[in-house]
Amino acid sequence: MSRGRQLGLCAAALLSSSCTRVFDAVTPGGPVMICAQQSTDPDCQPTPWPTLDSMHKANSDPWLVTHNQVITSMSPSVLVLNFDNGQASGDAMNYAKSVADALNAGSAYHAYQSSTAPAPFLNYTITKVVQLTDSTTPGTVSAYTPVVPSTVKFDPTALFNDAPLFDGTTFPQHYGYDDGNGGFLSLCQVFEAGKVNEVWIEDGGDDSKTPRAPLYAERKQQYYDNGAKMPGGFEQTIGGFIGATGGTDAVSTLNVPCKVTVRLAHLDPSGSGGKGCDVMVRGWGIEGMWTALPTALAADAYAFLNHNFNTAFGLPGAGWPEICGPASPCLTYPGPDHVVSAAAAPFTFDVPNFRQGCGNVLFPPNASQYYDFDNTTNTVDSSCAGFGLGGSNGDQYEPYTADQTITSYDSMYTGTSPCNAGWQIYWRQSMPGYQNQAKITADGSPMPNWWPILFY
Repeated sequence: MSRGRQLGLCAAALLSSSCTRVFDAVTPGGPVMICAQQSTDPDCQPTPWPTLDSMHKANSDPWLVTHNQVITSMSPSVLVLNFDNGQASGDAMNYAKSVADALNAGSAYHAYQSSTAPAPFLNYTITKVVQLTDSTTPGTVSAYTPVVPSTVKFDPTALFNDAPLFDGTTFPQHYGYDDGNGGFLSLCQVFEAGKVNEVWIEDGGDDSKTPRAPLYAERKQQYYDNGAKMPGGFEQTIGGFIGATGGTDAVSTLNVPCKVTVRLAHLDPSGSGGKGCDVMVRGWGIEGMWTALPTALAADAYAFLNHNFNTAFGLPGAGWPEICGPASPCLTYPGPDHVVSAAAAPFTFDVPNFRQGCGNVLFPPNASQYYDFDNTTNTVDSSCAGFGLGGSNGDQYEPYTADQTITSYDSMYTGTSPCNAGWQIYWRQSMPGYQNQAKITADGSPMPNWWPILFY
């Protein structure tokens, strides 16, 4: 059964077999022409991001859309806010770097398959740690922690304003980015200037310590189907896993007046899942961001993420998180391309010829239930390694099980149950990355590199 891919961004914009340089990346009605990988145009030469002249370094720069195929590496800047009383700045920095190392490793396209695979495309750089602790007593909540008075829950929007804190200081003062006029840039201005691309928040990582920062929150720039930015258009609730009804931290609304995409994510060095959980929650953004993007991109993404089961197989939901809920176990596999509901599943289904994509942060392709990351019993066909590389429905299918690659990544990028990091790294390395050879099934145009899309 066809998985319903649509035209790629290049083909949708130009309806031709080649794309050259940008002519119009702003006007809603105008064509967005993007740089092809083999373009000879001087404006389309291979380049890192931020660019060497620093002209392009901010999120939501139209240049990211038009130069997706010629960006050779990305070095996003991360600001860490440490509200964890008792945790020194150096310790917060070291832990943040370890999470960055895991995310970077996940951007090496098909690195699990070949020693000659491209190097990691992402190079997350921790620019600074802002120490917002008020004592050295572990187990207490820092007085700098922003809260909603009526609920005493963490208020992420307060990080973006300059209201006086308990001691008369302001968040912009603590961030320390000079505005050139004797004052300090707000967090929106820091994002808009490209000084920071993400903010990571450490709050103590213990459910008994309240309030807790959002595990993931993103306000993402929206785009028309031709790839142009939608002026003033933002999706405020990017985050949370697709189709699930997780807890209060699963999806956060980020209603702030910034002019570019802004992203917050949690750091949890003392939590039960450690680094694996911090990598996992950042995957929620990869799953959820497609609602703000051109539909041609979303169609391919949902196929990879196993989020098209309602349309592809007539199942009672788009993906396993919403179909299975907390049922344990939910799925059984009579054969490598055959899935059947288990007794505990809330719905009854039987899908032969089950030609699935790769999966999502909670369900690897052979999972029987949530968090089933290290399952070596179920062997199923998936397109993790062959997504967009031809064959059936535009993909190549190979047997998948949690083999030694997953185990090896678990050890290298430490994470403990329920957030073992191995699957998260493998899943990310399977996404169409830098120098991928994947094609859009509908027209054979090159598959975009997904990593720049994070910062659209």
